[in-house]
Order: sequence, then C-alpha cells, then structure tokens
Amino acid sequence: MAASLEDFNKLLSAFQQLQQDNIGLHEANKNLQGAVSQLQNSLQNASPRPPSNLPPKISLPDKFDGSRSKYRGFVNQVRLYICMQPGQYPSDDVQVGLLGTLLTGPALAWFSPLMENFDPLLDDFNAFLKEFEATFGNSDKVRIAATKIRALSQGSRPASTYASEFRQIACDLNWGQDALIDQFRTGLKGDVKDLLLTVADPVTLNEAISIAVRCDNRLFERRQERQLEIPSTFPRNIATPSTPPNLGTNGDAMQLDAVRPRSISASEKERHHANNLCLYCGGSGHFAQSCPLKWSTANQISSLSPSGNATVQPQ
Repeated sequence: MAASLEDFNKLLSAFQQLQQDNIGLHEANKNLQGAVSQLQNSLQNASPRPPSNLPPKISLPDKFDGSRSKYRGFVNQVRLYICMQPGQYPSDDVQVGLLGTLLTGPALAWFSPLMENFDPLLDDFNAFLKEFEATFGNSDKVRIAATKIRALSQGSRPASTYASEFRQIACDLNWGQDALIDQFRTGLKGDVKDLLLTVADPVTLNEAISIAVRCDNRLFERRQERQLEIPSTFPRNIATPSTPPNLGTNGDAMQLDAVRPRSISASEKERHHANNLCLYCGGSGHFAQSCPLKWSTANQISSLSPSGNATVQPQ
C-alpha cells in the first residue's frame, strides 16, 4: 500500500512538471511569434520605395538659332525647364551652361567667344539674359506692341479670338487697366459695343473681356434663332425662265429688273458678310435668300404678268 502511494506521488509530480513545461513552451511560442512579426515589419520598412521628390520628366526646348521670332518662346521654355528642376540647376553658371548647350547657328557663334574668354556674364544668369535679349530679342517691343494693339480689331472673328490676340500683345505694354479696357472696346464689332451699353462698366481687362465674349455669344445665338424664325413657305426649286415674260410696259420691265441679281463689288460683299447684312438689299436681320424686298418685288411682277401666274424666281 505504501509503495502504491509513493508511485502516485511520483506520477503527480511528473504531471505537474509537464504542466509547467507546457506553460513555458506556450510563452516561448508567443515570444517567437512576436519576434517574427517585428522582423516582417522591419523588412517591409527597409524595402526600397520610389522617392517622392523626383523632378518631373520634361523635354528640353528645341535649339535656338537666333531667329528673332523664336526668341521669346525659347527663353520662356528654358526658364520653365530650370524652374521644374531646381535641384539640377541650382546656380547661375549652371543655368547659363544649360542655355548655351541649346544654341546653334548664329546664336552659338555669339555664345562661343563668351566661353573662350571666361566672360563674367557666364556667372550671372539675369545679366546674361539681358545681353542675349539685346542681341536676338525685340529691343523695342513696347513700341511695336503699341502699334499692333491700336491696329487690332475684332472684324468678323469671334470676340474670344480677338481677346486672345489682344492679351498676347498687351503683355508687352505697361498701360493701365483703363487704357487697355478702352482700347479693347474700340476694336470690338459695332453690335457688341451696342450690347455693352446695357451692362455696367468693367473695372479690369479680364472683366471687360468676359462681358464682351458673353455679349458676342448671345448675338451669335440670336442670329441663329432669326434664321430658324424665317418662314420656309417660299418655293425653292422652281426653275427660272430662260426669258422673262413679256409684261408689255416699260414700267413692268423696270420692275422685272428689280428682281434680277444685283451686282456688288468684292469689297462691298465682304462688308456685308462681316456685318451679317443681306447681300440683296443691304439690310440686317435676314439674308438674301429670304429678303423681303426681293420677294415683294417678285410677287408684284407675278401679278402683272398676262396669265397672272408667271413664275419669276428671285436669285
């Protein structure tokens, strides 16, 4: 009996030891899992990532050969290229060097002596650009711009097209807002000016342009509506007689002459087109195809014909 109790105590002690070992293994496994998670996070953080501050990829400007008409666009492109990649062109000498690599022809021939003589201009980008402009740019661009803007007008173009060209020229002028607004209004078409009388005076050039474009668009829409409002009850495909009917009197013949096509000069026709005037009578609000004067005269001729149903088709 004593031996059996001793064996039981040994078994109980062994069981308790197993429980302790199991708890230890559980803790060790938990610690191992934590270490694995930390290692995974470290590997993820250590993986290479694309840097977020890389400069955008842009193309170099085309080479400049000294053409005066290309100077402004070329210099602006070089400035933009440097501005978009400031880390690559941090100093004046590097910026001048970039511009020098983009020269060819007469422009390169002008630049070469500066390089050979180590000219101080090579270390001052703004001073270099002044000499560069004096050689290849428009030295009197203000006067040229003033002449261009005074001669500029809308003509038969949309106001938006006129405004775009006006803005480009105005960039070279140091005029105030009032002077620019007045010059812009002067170049507008007459019907746009008339409609501008119904709105408040603009304060800035941008406001003046916005109002003028809106007025011009509304006038265009109204002209389109007028064309749709013209009744389409007139005959369109009736053939014109090869010889006019014999109306019998000189007065009738004179009225017949009234419905024949009128001949106008090329300049007069261009003026009619530019101002949306009728090519037949010169009036506004309709076109030659539906001219009231033409159809009124044609109907009079028809009523004077012997048979009463002569077909005289206005041209």
